[in-house]
Amino acid sequence: MDRKVYFDNVATTRTDSDVLKTYKDLLDKHYCNSDALYDDAVTISNMMERSRENIAKLLNVEKEEVIFTSGASEANSLAIKGLCLRNKDKKHIISTIYEHSSAYNALRQLEDDFGYDVTYLMPGKDGKIDPEEVRKNLRPDTILVSIMLVNNEIGAVNDIDEIKKIVKKHSGTYFHSDITQGLGKIDIDLKDVDMASFSAHKIHGLKGSGVLIRKKHVELLPLINGGQQEYGIRGGTANALVDIVLAKTLRMALERQKESYRHIEELNAYFREQIKEVKGVSINLDNGIANLINISTPIESEVLLNALNAKGIMVSSKSTCGSKKNEPNRALKALGIDDDHAIRVSFDYENTKEEIDHFISCLKEDIDKYARV
Repeated sequence: MDRKVYFDNVATTRTDSDVLKTYKDLLDKHYCNSDALYDDAVTISNMMERSRENIAKLLNVEKEEVIFTSGASEANSLAIKGLCLRNKDKKHIISTIYEHSSAYNALRQLEDDFGYDVTYLMPGKDGKIDPEEVRKNLRPDTILVSIMLVNNEIGAVNDIDEIKKIVKKHSGTYFHSDITQGLGKIDIDLKDVDMASFSAHKIHGLKGSGVLIRKKHVELLPLINGGQQEYGIRGGTANALVDIVLAKTLRMALERQKESYRHIEELNAYFREQIKEVKGVSINLDNGIANLINISTPIESEVLLNALNAKGIMVSSKSTCGSKKNEPNRALKALGIDDDHAIRVSFDYENTKEEIDHFISCLKEDIDKYARV
């Protein structure tokens, strides 16, 4: 096996060494349940609340609006099902056909088991959702509009600033956005966003760590029942140490955002130039977020992934949450692209042009070996 190249950063990122050290230092000393009343437990609870406060400041929201979760999947489910099941007088939802599986399957469950009517908007040729389509589909009984900021398959960046303006101007509907793939890469304004979800492990944090931003006027039905934790919205003993280090994770991601994204844009441009030299390969979206490029090749995705893996190159063909299921790639299908021959390449600030050169060289070899072009 050749040297390893990791080009699957939209699936997860390497945990930052400073974040990991802080977490390990906490593990050595702080093991108490943060809800207990003795001093050691109170110390942990106070650190957790300082983390909540710091996250709120970084995102320009209020402390009470930060709800710790196990990740964006739980946050998406809590936002969508928690809101709709708390407000059952309205049963129409607007979303997109290419939401992350955690959101999409929550919507399907509301349809199948609770009688909700969901309008799934289709992206245009540019991969984006037209804000005007949101306006056209708003109804008096629309309870929620849930549209992701950045699609995790093709990298399309939706104009949630315009979408939220339309939602607030033309209705009393709540607006939720999964901001996972945009956080730490592009600027995000959560004003007039009623709920937003993200995971720590996409920004060099710990897995099993995430947040739902839930504005104070939004009432949710708890999906996990328990005690008073997370303002009564999400029960269960807090994963306090993970929640504590999330503030540091987010701060570091936002501090390096400009510099790291500038480097990623250079990698994106370099990749696009080099891929032109590979026969039979096309890029599936021209205007997406810089760290994600979806390409089609003359080789079936599974064959190519295995061939690249044998050379130490890690890429994917679809979202990790659906990679072991024989399900169609909803984002590519919506654009009329054959998902059986598509792979997803995603960069991080730690990647290099030399790694791209190695990837291109291996891709050429595999196409020569397995494809008829």
